[in-house]
Amino acid sequence: MFTKMKTYITVSLAFLVVGIEMFFVQTTYGEGANVPKSAKTGPQIVTDKNIVAIVNGKKIARQELYDLLTDTYGEDALDVLIRRTLIYQMAEKEGVKVTNTEVEQKLKAFVDSEIDGLMRTYRIKDKADLEKELAKAGSNLAQLEKKMSKKMRRQAEIELLAEKLMIKTIVITDEELQKAYDLEYGEKIEAVQIVFRTRREAEDALKKIKSGADFATLAKNESVDRISAARGGQMQSFSPKNGIGLEVAHLKTGELSDIIKTDYGYHIIKITDRKPPVNKSFKSVKGELEKIVRNQQYKERIGPWLISLIENASITKNLTTD
Repeated sequence: MFTKMKTYITVSLAFLVVGIEMFFVQTTYGEGANVPKSAKTGPQIVTDKNIVAIVNGKKIARQELYDLLTDTYGEDALDVLIRRTLIYQMAEKEGVKVTNTEVEQKLKAFVDSEIDGLMRTYRIKDKADLEKELAKAGSNLAQLEKKMSKKMRRQAEIELLAEKLMIKTIVITDEELQKAYDLEYGEKIEAVQIVFRTRREAEDALKKIKSGADFATLAKNESVDRISAARGGQMQSFSPKNGIGLEVAHLKTGELSDIIKTDYGYHIIKITDRKPPVNKSFKSVKGELEKIVRNQQYKERIGPWLISLIENASITKNLTTD
């Protein structure tokens, strides 16, 4: 089982790095593994800009590549380009610009986040292990980061422009800052959880726990939230005044919650500790609170703002996939 998982990770990482789907389908399922290799000929020099590749003498035209990409991603890709164009137009109108330094910082954050997500998805412990898996795919971490950076640079620039445009419209009230202060520096709950897809699974597990089953073991084996499951169900500390905290605010250390339904599934939560408020004055952290509230408002408003841009723009699509 372990060997199969490692093979799957290697193949998936190779797909990310190289992006040649059929090659990895064949590699995974053994198709063509024993097919004799044909003799290689030297690489040809392509001078025609309309030819993107030559395979065993067969020319692949740029139009074929365009048709494939249009058939596969056409409508979605066009919508992305439309949104980007609208943001560029609005930024030019408002005189909003971004520097290369800002783009590089945002890009690094994007790439780091993608790498972390990749490692979590395939349960890779650290970057040293990631390097080993990438080596099996004929690549390395530096090459992967470079490839990601190239693909995500425009996205980083666009998001920065959108942030700057949105920030100009955000007004933060003292009430919002006080709420953020309570959430960030007020009392915190430490807890473990198990998340199930169905209520029946949660009910069965709750009976087991009440009968003496080990919470951490159940979390590791059964929770669909694999991030907390890997830590025996340990959650990030949270406020009793927001979100799921409101559901367990009344519980004491060591107590179990009832089954709590959220968008992520059915939760069973056990309180492990309650931390008192941090001894920091409101004034000393006000600047940080403003950043937190501004970021929250940006995330909440960016979707409606983009919809508004589209609704108020003159857009004519002429995409053909025939």
